[in-house]
Amino acid sequence: MYAAVDCLHPDAPVLLFEPNAGPEDWAEAWYEDSPSLAAWLQAWLSGTGWWEEDVMLADDATEPQPWPDAARRIGEHS
Repeated sequence: MYAAVDCLHPDAPVLLFEPNAGPEDWAEAWYEDSPSLAAWLQAWLSGTGWWEEDVMLADDATEPQPWPDAARRIGEHS
């Protein structure tokens, strides 16, 4: 899994790319990790990111959701 920052968006969301997911369409391999780089950094500093073991194993754990702009944005640059 690779992380990236969407520098074209004003909030600079942090995205995840999972090349091993096996999709035929690369747009299905992109997920939004955090709505902004600032929020991602705050979660990292405070130890509250979804990737932290305690957070990941919690009953109310959330996972990154598919990046809704992936198909449009990938199509613009291919």
